[in-house]
Amino acid sequence: MTELRVDADEALRLAGVDPAAAVLLAGDVAPAARAARAWAAACVAERALGVAAMQQSRLDDALAHLRAAVRAGRRAADARLTGEARMSLASALMLRGRPRQSAQEIGRALADLDGVAAARALTQRAAISQELGRLDDAFDDLRRALPVLRRAGDVQWATRALSNRGLLHTARREFAAAEADLVAAGRLCTEHGLRLPGAIVAHNLGWVHAQRGDVPAALRHLASAEAAFTGLGLASGSILTDRAELLLSVRLVDEARATAEAAVAADERDGRRNHLPEARLLLSTIALVQGDAEQARAAAETAMHDFGRMGRTEWTTLARYARVQALVEADRAVTPAQVRRVAEALAQSGWAVPALEARILAARLALRRGDAAGARRDLAEAGRARRAGPADARARAWLAEAMLREQTGNRHGAVAALRAGLRVVEDHRATLGATELRAHVTVHRGAIARMGLRLALEDRDARHVLWWAECNRATATLLRRAHPPEDAALADLLARLRATMTAIEERRTAGVTASAAVAQQVGLERTIRDRCRELPGRDGDVPVRPRPVPELQHALRGAALVEYVEHDGRLLAVTVTAGHVRLHALATVEEVRAQVELVGFALRRLAAGTARPASLAAAETVLARAGDRLDALLALPLRGALGDRPLVVVPVGVLQQVPWSVLPSCRGRAVSVSPSATLWHAAAGRSAPGDGRVVVVAGPGLPGARAEADAVAAEYPGARVLVGPDAAAGPVAAAIDGAALVHLAAHGRLRSDNPMFSALTLADGPFTVHDLERVPRAPHHVVLAACDTARSEVVGGGEILGFTAALLAGGTATLVAPVVPVADAQTVTLVVAYHRELGRGRTPAEALAHAQLALAGSDEQSRAAAAGFVVLGHGDRPGSGPTGPPRVPGVDVTLPRHADLAAATPVAAGLPG
Repeated sequence: MTELRVDADEALRLAGVDPAAAVLLAGDVAPAARAARAWAAACVAERALGVAAMQQSRLDDALAHLRAAVRAGRRAADARLTGEARMSLASALMLRGRPRQSAQEIGRALADLDGVAAARALTQRAAISQELGRLDDAFDDLRRALPVLRRAGDVQWATRALSNRGLLHTARREFAAAEADLVAAGRLCTEHGLRLPGAIVAHNLGWVHAQRGDVPAALRHLASAEAAFTGLGLASGSILTDRAELLLSVRLVDEARATAEAAVAADERDGRRNHLPEARLLLSTIALVQGDAEQARAAAETAMHDFGRMGRTEWTTLARYARVQALVEADRAVTPAQVRRVAEALAQSGWAVPALEARILAARLALRRGDAAGARRDLAEAGRARRAGPADARARAWLAEAMLREQTGNRHGAVAALRAGLRVVEDHRATLGATELRAHVTVHRGAIARMGLRLALEDRDARHVLWWAECNRATATLLRRAHPPEDAALADLLARLRATMTAIEERRTAGVTASAAVAQQVGLERTIRDRCRELPGRDGDVPVRPRPVPELQHALRGAALVEYVEHDGRLLAVTVTAGHVRLHALATVEEVRAQVELVGFALRRLAAGTARPASLAAAETVLARAGDRLDALLALPLRGALGDRPLVVVPVGVLQQVPWSVLPSCRGRAVSVSPSATLWHAAAGRSAPGDGRVVVVAGPGLPGARAEADAVAAEYPGARVLVGPDAAAGPVAAAIDGAALVHLAAHGRLRSDNPMFSALTLADGPFTVHDLERVPRAPHHVVLAACDTARSEVVGGGEILGFTAALLAGGTATLVAPVVPVADAQTVTLVVAYHRELGRGRTPAEALAHAQLALAGSDEQSRAAAAGFVVLGHGDRPGSGPTGPPRVPGVDVTLPRHADLAAATPVAAGLPG
């Protein structure tokens, strides 16, 4: 009998650290103890089976074993064993969504226990109170339990108490205290080999960092926790819920939706009814962001019911607010008074950010009803949170303050409040390492920038319109890159991805299935993405804000800037010259979109050159008419302000893909295109490297790439040419580091599904944006003779991601590349002519314009290919390439080759026991 009890005690110890081992041992002890009528051993063994089942999310099994443990304890007439079994039963009932029964069982347990056992029960009751939102009661129980557990050397339970107290501190936004408790708990887990408690601590640390707004740290801890849970064979539904919430906070909405749905499925499968309503509530929020008001309402109402049934009043309040938001979005009848009551309940429950949102929503509803006084009271209440708290709360509070000041006639003060809100957003964004996260989080500034733009437009103030338009443009790229070149793990992952992609191409070429390799590709890309997201912002990263107009005018040097702006479905333009800044009203967005689509269609048809002569002639007619119409919509209304000056064009939205040379006003004219005036100004201030190094790269799979590389290199004596196996990622990255000019002739692939994996194909596989961001110094002047490589993906609040955006972010001053798919065979003549014009002393924008004009009498394929190229960045300074006289070859070079430019989308905490 003594041996049975020893084995039962060991199984109970294992239940909290290695549930699978506990099940194996206790599964033998329990029936043997019952047969021997050794009821104390049976009680402990059944409790071990119940605790292990809880950890493995087999909650019905857990309830059955723990009730059996209580019965066995009573038959053994052992009050302590019975009380401990009830303590574990209380946890299982809570996880099963039965809070009242759980509270009853933990009360009965405490009546039977004293000493260390009572301290454990207090720790358990604190966790139950915490789940129910009774934070003060939970703190009080842990205050009494922790000293007893520490004196007794009960490491496992002391760890649980510290971990749960860390969550309580977080709920009160006492982040330093929370982190201190969790770090102490983690240290104990490491010292004593407590794997499962260590995984729970990592999960809780992820949640703490998420609440304080440190996204990279939160992602790191959540990834560590999920790996630990998976290694132990345990469910990770709550980790998925936290990750989904974190992804939503940086507006990776589609990914957040998929993660939240996985969390719901995991909780439903595992029967964790206490976690399930939270996952459903998060799904409601995501549906609302996606514009699906009906699904958002339905999910919120289900969550309200589940939280109410469990007695979780604070969460019920949050679900009620989600329902109100969905009703407003669906234009259902909701009064400001209803929203105010919800806002007050949210504030009382500690939901700071939702309470702010609710106050602002109440103000907007009041303004619709003409109740200006009520709106001002709501906005004043919301604005009080602007000085302290997390970044998202402070940004929203500054927006409320701006709305309040506008309502009281203080427009100047409103603008000051909006600028303060922008500073909060930008300072927060500077802490994020991954370019992707920085780009997506900018959506938080959208409401602020839109209000600022509206006020400037109402005032007809062209300078302020320009400033606010710049605030809502691609500024994530202006922060210094955060991927250190010395990150060996990231370098290894990228090398493995290149090898995998090469293997996929080889298998497909050989007609062999590549499904396993594609699955490996998907996994590697996910790992690379997650690693980059976990990197913190680098020390010294600072936001770069819009440049004052006088600085832009000085840098223009006789050129003119045109910044297009979109507001309420219409396009406007701000023009800047040495003497004037003017605002112009233009066409509707839809009018322009239609013509841009026609231009793209016609250029693709002509560049392919495979249609019948009549079809090609029709495409030329379409191109000419659409170009004329775009000219009339976008350029001719500005003619008086621009004259015949060289142009710097800052497009918006649909204009990102316009090949400007098809507009008659821009034909033969020096035109530079930039994602923002601020980015253009930064490029204008960069000087070419003094050594004048030229690098020419020819990628694989292009029959004429080697001859093109030789033709371009002939223009620059001493140029370094990388071809064949030398045109691999490592040598190319080393060669282009800080080069004066780089010419890349390679397959280009834009990944619309994940722009950060857009790539050029080199000898050993894809050279992605992630690879490019690891180059210490970006080349000064780059020519991408690869099809479609100037295109970028627009995300977040107008941010762009892609290969060209990464080059401009890294410090490339001038970039020449096509914005539409072109036949590579037709680009050679253009790019050689471009380099020759550079050698004659022309600026990059002038060189491209002259090279395009020189092909005006060529066949339609060559003309279409030439028209598709643009100069990005700064194209107005002579000598932005290498110095020294060029060598002019005796003949032009036109070489047949074809690039495969298809999109490179692959086929394809809990309660302790």
